[in-house]
Amino acid sequence: MIARRPTKIEREKLHWVESEYDTLDRLDAISGISGGDAYCCLGTTIKAAGSKAAFRRVDHDFVLNAAEFALRCGVKRFSLVSSIGANAQSRSLYTRTKGEVEAALIAMKFRSLQIFRPSLLKGERDEFRLAESIGNSVAVLMKPLFFIGLRKYQPVEISKLAKAIYDSADQEGAAAVRVLESDEIQSYWDAGG
Repeated sequence: MIARRPTKIEREKLHWVESEYDTLDRLDAISGISGGDAYCCLGTTIKAAGSKAAFRRVDHDFVLNAAEFALRCGVKRFSLVSSIGANAQSRSLYTRTKGEVEAALIAMKFRSLQIFRPSLLKGERDEFRLAESIGNSVAVLMKPLFFIGLRKYQPVEISKLAKAIYDSADQEGAAAVRVLESDEIQSYWDAGG
C-alpha cells in the first residue's frame, strides 16, 4: 500500500510504502504486486487543496502518477473512484477533471480497468466537506424521488462503495473497461454483490 503518511492499519500481507504521489516516478517498482490489483481513491476539494491548480494536481496528476506506477509494477487491474457526471467536456472543473482522468486511464490499456462513479458519499471523513453535508441533508428530503428514476443521485455510503470495489475485484472475465454508475453501485450492494 502506498500512502503519504503512516497508518495504524496492520495486516500480515499488507506492506506500506510511504511516498509522495509526485515522486512515484522515482520509486522502484514493487515486484510483489505484479499480477495484482491497485485501487485509487485519491481526491480532494478545491477548498481543501487551496486552489484550482492544487485540486487538479491531486485529482488528475497524482491519480495518473499512481496509475503509471501500477503499470510499471505489473498490476493487472486498476480500480478508480471517480464521480457521478465525470465528463472530459464538462464546464465544471470537478467533473471535467474526473472525466479527463478516466480518458487517460482508458488510454493506458490496463488489462482490466474499473471506474466507480458514486454520487455524494456518506460516512465519516477526516475533513468536513460543507457541500457534501448539505447535499446529504437535501437527499434525505428527496428520498421519495430516488424510487422514481433518480436513484443514481442517491448518496452512497462509503462502506457500500468499498464493498462493491472489493467484491467486484474477484470477478474474472469482466470487460477490459467497466464503468459502474452510482445506481449500479447501490444495486450491487442491495443484491449482495
